[in-house]
Amino acid sequence: MESIRATWNAMLGNRISTTRMGGYSLLWLWTVMMFNSIVPYSFADEPRAPLYVELTLSLVTMVVTMLFVAVALGRTDRLSDNRFILWGAAGAMALGSILAAFGETDSSVGMGALVFSSVLTGSGSAALFVCWGERFFGIGGRVALVELAVGSCVAFILGFFLCILHAPAALAIIAATPLGSAWLLLRDQRRETAQNPAATMLPEREPLSRSTVGLLVKTLAGSLLVGLISGFFDVVGGFNAYVVQDAYGIYLLLAGTMATLLLALIALFCVRDGIFYAYRFSVLVLCLGCLLTPFLGDNATYFSTLVFAGYTCYTIILYILCIDVATSFRINVARCLGLGFVALYGGEVLGHLLGYNVGPGVTPYGLALMTLLAVSVLLIAHLFLFTEVDLIKLGIGEVSRAVPTAEDDAAPEKAVAAVDPVPVIVERFELTPRESDVLPLLLEGRTIQRIQETLFISAGTVSTHIRHIYQKTGSDNRQELIDLSQRIVLDFDETADGPHHKK
Repeated sequence: MESIRATWNAMLGNRISTTRMGGYSLLWLWTVMMFNSIVPYSFADEPRAPLYVELTLSLVTMVVTMLFVAVALGRTDRLSDNRFILWGAAGAMALGSILAAFGETDSSVGMGALVFSSVLTGSGSAALFVCWGERFFGIGGRVALVELAVGSCVAFILGFFLCILHAPAALAIIAATPLGSAWLLLRDQRRETAQNPAATMLPEREPLSRSTVGLLVKTLAGSLLVGLISGFFDVVGGFNAYVVQDAYGIYLLLAGTMATLLLALIALFCVRDGIFYAYRFSVLVLCLGCLLTPFLGDNATYFSTLVFAGYTCYTIILYILCIDVATSFRINVARCLGLGFVALYGGEVLGHLLGYNVGPGVTPYGLALMTLLAVSVLLIAHLFLFTEVDLIKLGIGEVSRAVPTAEDDAAPEKAVAAVDPVPVIVERFELTPRESDVLPLLLEGRTIQRIQETLFISAGTVSTHIRHIYQKTGSDNRQELIDLSQRIVLDFDETADGPHHKK
């Protein structure tokens, strides 16, 4: 208990940044109001039509932008270091927000405004989204989960206040939020650079194994299916199939607030397994939303907001996972985010296209069939593609070679340490007996499969022990654990040889 309390205090007291939370909250507030509310489109005769045209076209633009980021950026390139790109993205989002107010689907001028607005909002938000991912790089998955969940919850709450304002005032605030987000990002960047100029530098990259590439492909496929379900139910429940209440956007804000609030509580109180339980929670909410499909109907579309809530939580999990993958495998975080969200947003675009083909005359049989297909897709994604074990493996970077093994021609005098750091770590961080068995194998560079074969336990159990070791020691990956053990050895050597060094 004391070790958990110490970890919690260290995390909340030293690593939580209100600047990052505030900046991401403004970005998410803009996203919610532009793509999930009718406030910016309330000047149109029928606001929902331009809203969904804007959303679909913006998603396509975001996919193209993310793909360009993933392909064009070098290993050490950072979007947030280029102020022209940063302020250009924020300015494009602001201008796109204003142009959206002139959008209409029944006139060529209005459609032109929507198309131009969608290009600006899609490309600008994708770039700013990646820039914020670079700011979350290196802080650890637990801290990122707290900040992203709390920031998203605050954004949803602020959305309620924007909905009750007059449309011109609300639109002005929405247009200003990306500029405020960019300013906070630069402020946080200056503070980080002043404190630790080398904090965001990537070490030399290691080649990815086939196992790692296979895990990444499975994760992308699972994200594509989740995006497909979200996009489909968004269009069916909110636009194409039913008569939707004007308060539908309020239901979305309420569902998002409750989901991210619960996610924040999971992040705060599940210190050891926050990301693990957060992923379970997001899939659970998505399943509940799909299972309530048969109850959809005119003026009862609020059931589909559960899918939106689960999708929001999944977006946060994927965001953190991409950052953790970049940390563990020493890949450019912008490229990781680009690939991850190309899959998610690409799936959402496909879901929109499918949703537009569902007419208003949906029969009960059709609803039951949609439920069966949606839940089946989720089960396939959760059980066979992006599984909990895969989440753990990618998060802890267990398939990377973060430490030399016996075959790497290490110097004999460095291979034998005067002090064994294992018992020191076990005692200092109160590891369990089974975690104590896993620790030396982990320090030797063994993978989950090798540890499983050595200790005769399941891969899931090994993953859990490794995750707990990282959490107790405050390490985000294997390399940090190796660094910790080396510091312990050096501390003991300096204590023992201190008098000799003074001569």
